[in-house]
Amino acid sequence: MSTTIILAYALIIVGIVIWVALIPGKRHVGPKTMNYITIFGGAFLFASCFINLVPHMFLGDEPFRFVTPNIHFKIAAAVMLGFLIQLLLEQLTKGAEHGHNHCPCCEEEKEAAEHHHEHHHHTGHCHNTSVHPVAGLLIGLSIHAFLEGMPMVDLDGDIHQGLLYGIVLHNIPIALVMVGLFMHNGYSFWKSFLLLAIFAVMTPLGSLCNLYLMPQNEVLQSLLMGVVVGILLHVSVSILFDHDHNNFSWGKFALILVAFIAAYFTPGCPEIYPMF
Repeated sequence: MSTTIILAYALIIVGIVIWVALIPGKRHVGPKTMNYITIFGGAFLFASCFINLVPHMFLGDEPFRFVTPNIHFKIAAAVMLGFLIQLLLEQLTKGAEHGHNHCPCCEEEKEAAEHHHEHHHHTGHCHNTSVHPVAGLLIGLSIHAFLEGMPMVDLDGDIHQGLLYGIVLHNIPIALVMVGLFMHNGYSFWKSFLLLAIFAVMTPLGSLCNLYLMPQNEVLQSLLMGVVVGILLHVSVSILFDHDHNNFSWGKFALILVAFIAAYFTPGCPEIYPMF
């Protein structure tokens, strides 16, 4: 295994675990900052899907395309499968991939507060008890991280940098949501750290599983990438439409534009297309 791949795995793990230092009650990440990080990460993922990942799905020389004439249909089906998988996973995660948790009682309190025009931040009765689905949250997010890590390194050992950086950005709000819910459920610092570490290793584990246990052929790799693209498109579109979708904001528009530009200038796999 190359040093570059090891460093990529380390970047993902460190990029998640480091947010334990920002557990609510020690240091606080404001909702506006969280909102900016989440929107930028979602827009970066959305752009990376089309700039970096979709071209890779259809990568192949002429003999490869001739042998599998229906590969385009299979890839399209894989994308739709990924979309449906993410839809099912969100029944466990309650939307933590979007940078927040759709806890049912919190949603009810939020709607009640909006109905009465109350804009203060509520703590919620459920935040004082252990009703948050922490087990489901960890399982759902671990499956999500495992799947999106599988095609991160291709057959030649090249890293999909758009996917790598998108995962790192995307994991910031997820990590903050996770540690926040762990603490609300009364978990200690070290237990929260351990649970977050389990999530942190799932993406590298998915990549290693694909590299060493899965059949190494272009068709399967294209289909895996299709599933991941479906997952990421679901997440990124949900993020972009979850935040102030009823009110146009030039600040949000500028943030999305910057994320698109950053994704465009993120190097893709060298065999897909030249940077310029």
